[in-house]
Amino acid sequence: MSVQRTARIPLELPSSEHCAGCVHALREAVEALPGVRTVELDARGPAVTVTYDPGTVSEESLRRETELLGMRIGSERGHVVFKLTGLDCPDCARTVDKSVSRVDGVLSADLVFASGLMVVEYESGSDPTDEVVSMVLSMGYGIELVEQAAGRRTAEFRLLGLDCPDCAAKLQASLGAAPGVHDAVADFGAARLRVVYDPARTGPEPLAEAVRAAGYDVEAEAPSEEERPGWPASHRQEITVAVGAALVAAGWLLSWSGAPEGAVVAAYAGAIAVAGARIARRALASVRARSLDMNVLMTVAVAGAAAIGEWNEGAAVVVLFAVGSLLESRALARTRASIRALMDLAPPKARVRRDGGEFEVAPAEAAVGDVLLVRPGERIALDGRVAGGFSAVDESPITGESVPVDKAIGDEVFAGTLNTSGRLEVLVTAEAADSTIARVVYMVEEAQAQRAPSQRLVDRFTRYYTPAVVGLAVAIAAVPPLAGPALGFPAPFSEWFRRALVMLVVSCPCALVISTPVAIVSAITRATRDGVLVKGGLFLETAPRVRAVAIDKTGTLTRGAPQVSDVVPLDGPPPSEILGTAAALEAHSTHPLAAAVVRAAGGGDGEGVTEFADVPGRGVRAVLGGKRYALGNRALAEEEGALDGAAAEAVGRLEDEGRTVLVLASEGRALGLIGLADEVRPEAPDVVARLRAGGVEHVVMLTGDNERTAGGVARHAGVAEFRARLLPEDKVTAVRELKERYGTVAMVGDGVNDAPALAVSDIGVAMGAKGSDTALETADVALMREGLGPLPGFLALGRRTVANIAQNVAVSIAVKLAVLVLAVLGIATLWMAVFADTGVSLLVTLNGLRLLRARPRGT
Repeated sequence: MSVQRTARIPLELPSSEHCAGCVHALREAVEALPGVRTVELDARGPAVTVTYDPGTVSEESLRRETELLGMRIGSERGHVVFKLTGLDCPDCARTVDKSVSRVDGVLSADLVFASGLMVVEYESGSDPTDEVVSMVLSMGYGIELVEQAAGRRTAEFRLLGLDCPDCAAKLQASLGAAPGVHDAVADFGAARLRVVYDPARTGPEPLAEAVRAAGYDVEAEAPSEEERPGWPASHRQEITVAVGAALVAAGWLLSWSGAPEGAVVAAYAGAIAVAGARIARRALASVRARSLDMNVLMTVAVAGAAAIGEWNEGAAVVVLFAVGSLLESRALARTRASIRALMDLAPPKARVRRDGGEFEVAPAEAAVGDVLLVRPGERIALDGRVAGGFSAVDESPITGESVPVDKAIGDEVFAGTLNTSGRLEVLVTAEAADSTIARVVYMVEEAQAQRAPSQRLVDRFTRYYTPAVVGLAVAIAAVPPLAGPALGFPAPFSEWFRRALVMLVVSCPCALVISTPVAIVSAITRATRDGVLVKGGLFLETAPRVRAVAIDKTGTLTRGAPQVSDVVPLDGPPPSEILGTAAALEAHSTHPLAAAVVRAAGGGDGEGVTEFADVPGRGVRAVLGGKRYALGNRALAEEEGALDGAAAEAVGRLEDEGRTVLVLASEGRALGLIGLADEVRPEAPDVVARLRAGGVEHVVMLTGDNERTAGGVARHAGVAEFRARLLPEDKVTAVRELKERYGTVAMVGDGVNDAPALAVSDIGVAMGAKGSDTALETADVALMREGLGPLPGFLALGRRTVANIAQNVAVSIAVKLAVLVLAVLGIATLWMAVFADTGVSLLVTLNGLRLLRARPRGT
């Protein structure tokens, strides 16, 4: 029964946003400390989460050593940041950073191709700046020193009107190359832009203006009431579309009434100018980034239509495109708003008791150790433990479970949850930025930003599709007018030019590019509402292929709260002494069985225990009162030579009753037995049946318990196969065997003890992850509520997501190809081309949004 604890330690690191070398060096240094088992480093903080053995190292000394390591690494390493220009391929970037890495004194060089930003880490006391500049210049690239030491700041913006992943990439490249900008990351899924900049050269307002100049509306992340734009500013896109549509209608009316041609053209030209201004600005930004996108192609097509005198068609097309973009952006805003609404559940104020009085403060100003006062009907502002009062709390924002949960003194509560009845006093255990709901929102947005495998496949297709169709459009415009007379058929330039314009619009792959991310974003949002945290689209696409599910027993199929049911003396001491001795031996363990023994004994401080040794998968050995003891399962008792005939028979009787048995032994004798019972979760049989109905061929239970106990639990849970007496490494072997037999395997466990098996499975699912740093960080999928209920729904959601993506891709390609053929034949119009792009983009967006809907259980 292994003892381990977790500590989160804030750090001070230079250049943490860019320097991967510092992060890597710190991770290795902390992992080398005595007693450290796992290390997770969050460079955003920066902070390090360490799982450690409290028997080897104390938390105080671990914190002190880790902080000293951070300061030492910071003092030993210098950093300099450069902006490179003239890079035109990722391979060139890799050549540059490899060359710079070989410069004397340089520890590492990291060049990001998209932004042209290179971070050079060097040994303290040396400054390789001049040599690096000379080397890069000799390679034919421009280089600018943008930062030496600290001085960077970060601005975050919400982007309004971002309706295409390709547009997000172009905006990112454009902002990344702006003066004073060190790095820019545009997240399409969250419609968020994060810019790292030099405050001496630029600032949030110039950056926002640069975004607006690129054709996107922008607002600061989490703006205050004073910063929120008024109605005209927040509805600029709708106003633009309405004015453009009115001018097109006016042009039609003027043409129908026989008005002078100049007036008609003026109305249409006005519509193009109003509705097309945003498109033109985006097109200019794309041209500067040396990229062809829908905005460039649409601008060229509309300008071409005007050039051949088709003002009416050009105006109608640009307004239709603007309407489609508006509808599409509003549809996408639904998924983005649902995640922001989750974050907004945490109240803006917290009522805190300080110095005998009550004060309202912002949650960010409350500290760990403060006491919150939460009245009935109020939302809890921060994570904590109930220090006074009793109430029922609605935890649906985190778990997806709408039934309120009773909370008493000592119970955990979470930010954003609703206190429905009584008054609570809550002792704060985590700062606002580290609350469970904040971590969930951050991880969901990170997951939405990742590219799923199908999206990468689509990206590779569009990389060739657009240039090919643009080349075909150029050929259509040039070859027939030149070759037609020689071949004996009329080939007027205006007709073929019109066909080429249609093909230019069709060549944009917006509908195809958006077909996957809109489905992934919607599915991840749906899963979060259902209490399932999914780390990325990869796992949604893997879910339909799962043919075997391995489930841990304790805390997964069972409630994980075993109770001592039997204390059986065998040789000497009475039951009370057996239980007291066992509690002393188990006092420092976090294993559920150890906790049950300590509870049954009324507590245990472990005083007087020496030479404590954990025997993984078996139990513990220690000396108490000068006497050597062993406490553990049948395997440990057999190693001690303590299972004679009578003792073995007594153990067998308890195991036949479904008990987990601990044997207390000393000097080769079994002194007594402790039987523990762990209730099978009531939903387990139904979950197993739903898994099989959903296409899972095999469900197997994995446990370190004995065969008899495991068999009883498996029968109650409806699991046909179980594997007992497994050590952690045996569970890894079992998962690998299942992968060989069935292909894709999901492993369900507690996220800590089953971490190795979760890691080797295709999908690692952590149970009951609310409030657990380790579970949220190690698993691919985390069930935020206690219980297996959401698991079949997650696999079903994966099947629906993959089907939705297939529908979107098929429709996008079919419509594109159909209009492309019609364009070559001269049948398609610009209207049809716009529908093939913007119209189909809207259709696939709406289809993807269907995944946001809740489905009946089991579908």
